[in-house]
Amino acid sequence: MKKKVLVKLNDLIGEIEIQIDETFTYINTQTGEIITLSREEMRAAEDEGPLENYPDWQRENIEKAIQIIEDENEVYLDFTLRNGFHEYEIIEEFIGTISDTEVRKELFGVIQGRGAFRRFKDGIREHEVETQWYEFKEKKLRELVIEWCEENGLAIEE
Repeated sequence: MKKKVLVKLNDLIGEIEIQIDETFTYINTQTGEIITLSREEMRAAEDEGPLENYPDWQRENIEKAIQIIEDENEVYLDFTLRNGFHEYEIIEEFIGTISDTEVRKELFGVIQGRGAFRRFKDGIREHEVETQWYEFKEKKLRELVIEWCEENGLAIEE
């Protein structure tokens, strides 16, 4: 069995919050380092072109991408959880916890269709439940990350 590496819970939560479609996140299971790479950097690593074609600031990430692609010892763990994190579902769950029936009904209405996230944010401010939303979301993200780390044999540093 692999030694459990310590990873920082808040760093992983932060990664989930900023993950976008054009990025990939990996954890070095030997050091606990969190590595976020762009789609362009991953492509560059796969293309095996000369690194001199890239600016200095990007070369280091491309080198890490090459290490990840060539990783035969399973040192790197894919932490790209955008498919496991569905903010819309968390929003629906949060709305269901609101005790005021009218506010709950209104918020369920605003999350339908295009622009749902913007209308939801406006709605939670208007009804003064913004703080509760962010606390609820943080709790759900913590649960998701803790569960993922446990499944993948990573120890968490609070």
